[in-house]
Amino acid sequence: MLLTNTLLVITVIGIATLSWLFLRSKQTGDPHLSAELERRREEIGELKNQCIQLKSEKDELSGNNKVLFAEKSDIKAQLKELSTRVATFEAEEKRKDREHQTSLEKLEAAQKSLERERERVTRADAARQEQEMEERDRLWAEHEHTVVAHLTELCRKPQYGFTCYDNANLPEGFYGSLKPDVLIEFIGQYVIFDAKVSKASNMQTYIADQVKKTATKVKGKKDIYPTVFLVIPTHAVGELKKLSYYEDGFSFFVVSPEALEPILATLKRIANYEFAQEMDPQQRENLVDILAHLDFHISTRNAVDWHLMQHGIATLAKIRETDPELLTEVLVKREKIRNINFNTSDVKELVANPERVQERLLELTQPHPQLSKKDLDALRK
Repeated sequence: MLLTNTLLVITVIGIATLSWLFLRSKQTGDPHLSAELERRREEIGELKNQCIQLKSEKDELSGNNKVLFAEKSDIKAQLKELSTRVATFEAEEKRKDREHQTSLEKLEAAQKSLERERERVTRADAARQEQEMEERDRLWAEHEHTVVAHLTELCRKPQYGFTCYDNANLPEGFYGSLKPDVLIEFIGQYVIFDAKVSKASNMQTYIADQVKKTATKVKGKKDIYPTVFLVIPTHAVGELKKLSYYEDGFSFFVVSPEALEPILATLKRIANYEFAQEMDPQQRENLVDILAHLDFHISTRNAVDWHLMQHGIATLAKIRETDPELLTEVLVKREKIRNINFNTSDVKELVANPERVQERLLELTQPHPQLSKKDLDALRK
């Protein structure tokens, strides 16, 4: 701007000087003045051109200033918008920081709670394991006595009738290290039942070791039946993957106390079979006939029960397909019906006395009159 004004001033001065020289040249007719005047005219022309150029540049700068001002205004608006967004982002960041801090606090509280719960569960597990170990020790401690008492009681039952011995009262000829808990006399030999007591961490290894030791003790003894039963508590049976062994001509079976009665029943049937071999033909025929009738009766009863059960299942299925509201009422009514409780003593009486069953049936089919003949005669009068 200052440069433009300066050029204008110089141009005005130049024009004034040029006018003065022109007038003087006319008055004097001096050639030097004419040349000077011509030179000045050229300078003034150049100055005019420069003024025009400067004006053009000024206009261009003015336009640029307007563009820059517009851009400046736009930048200010963008800056304001960015400032607003930054403030929003900062507020959101603070909110997230607060939420994050709250989440961390909750997480720390949850971790502490989890740690306390883990410690409680650990203590509870330790207490439970200790209690289980105590219970196991108690069961092991009582196991030998319980097995001996149980076997003795079973052998005394009429349906078995075995002669048994414990390690304090063994048959003649038993001495030394072989002192089984229970011996049962069986068709001229003795069956060993040995209650095993152990706190070993590996039950399978313990049993395998006991099988070898027992086989060494009974090896060569002809009066020992070649099947030996090792009795362990029920819960310990589940720890074993192998329950049978064969060692030095003897079969060893690991059983629980609940298996003792079925074993005795099987031994009794074997003994009866051996006895049957000694019967005369007529006795044998009678026994075979009785067994055939029993087999037919049981098979027939099973078949009838099967068909009745199938019919019952189909009937229940039909009931389930009835109206839902009616079915609901039926189920509610059924829940109120008391379960059938059989009189144990009455069942035992009927099992022991089949004749009593027949008497009961006759009482149902041919009931006795509730009134005596004398009472009836009195009513007729």
